[in-house]
Amino acid sequence: MSARFIDLRSDTATCPTPAMREAMLRAEVGDDLLGEDPTVNALLERAADIFGKEAALFVPSGTQANQIAIKAYTQPGDEVVADAKCHPFRSEAGAPSVISGIQFAFVPADRGVFSRREAEAALRPAGGLGPRTALLWMENTHNAGGGQVFPLERMEELRALSLERGIPLHMDGARIFNAAAASGVPPREWGARCDSLSFCLSKGLGCPVGSVLAGSRVFIGKAQRIRKILGGGWRQAGILAAAGLYALEHNVGRLAEDHANAERFAELTSGIPGVRHVFPTTPTNIVFLDVAESGRTAEDVNARLMERGAALSVFGRTTMRAVTHLDVSRKEVEEAARALAEALA
Repeated sequence: MSARFIDLRSDTATCPTPAMREAMLRAEVGDDLLGEDPTVNALLERAADIFGKEAALFVPSGTQANQIAIKAYTQPGDEVVADAKCHPFRSEAGAPSVISGIQFAFVPADRGVFSRREAEAALRPAGGLGPRTALLWMENTHNAGGGQVFPLERMEELRALSLERGIPLHMDGARIFNAAAASGVPPREWGARCDSLSFCLSKGLGCPVGSVLAGSRVFIGKAQRIRKILGGGWRQAGILAAAGLYALEHNVGRLAEDHANAERFAELTSGIPGVRHVFPTTPTNIVFLDVAESGRTAEDVNARLMERGAALSVFGRTTMRAVTHLDVSRKEVEEAARALAEALA
């Protein structure tokens, strides 16, 4: 067993490399709330250019990026069309209702992927007694969908519906660079098919903190004010933005390695007695396992796994999730799979 703890709970487990720390140490800083931090501004210019957007905003977390986007597009009582396992509904502590006073209209989805027809059926008629449909929401890659990539052609369908009905389309792209690596579709192509998007720096890209929200200048202007309301008006944030610039330069191209490691983990765990794979494929860096057939709970299995120097995340009573990332090698992924087999023996 590796002497180092093998943390497959999330790709947020990544730590800054020495080179990233050096970039942070040398960062030129200013007051970001006043728009005067040169390193933050460089990151935002780079992010907007990558996705073909007019402007961008640096925020502390993916959850804050999502909540800013929802609030910028909606009024209390509005409805957001999304799938039932989207991150803002499932994993953000009820924030959409607390912060924006909105509700969701859920569409049938396969691993987070849905069609124009399914989205259109959820739209409310104008002037009716129901809430106003204010926003179309999709997630790419989809966390609870096992890292599923939202097909570009499906996104094109949603974009057409969005333009026809005058309803904004937002992409929660926390792991959009994983989607780009797996599909071969460049980030700018994804950006061209939505009004706004976000991506996370502190997951597969290996930064300690931060997400970026991108869209039109008008949208980002609203987002800046909402960020301040939510307590995100930080000051000399260039120290953190420097990590983001480093990551965009050095850590995007290696994401395919994480995908290959996840595929290897899926392969090695497929034969463990008592383990069932929740999804038949491993498109990117996420693997979901169900251990119900072992007669144990996910909490119990993970406790046994941690005794052996590794950990997955608990996603339900018998469901576990493994996420590969730059701080876990191929050898360690293989060791984690062996440790899981031992924990279930």
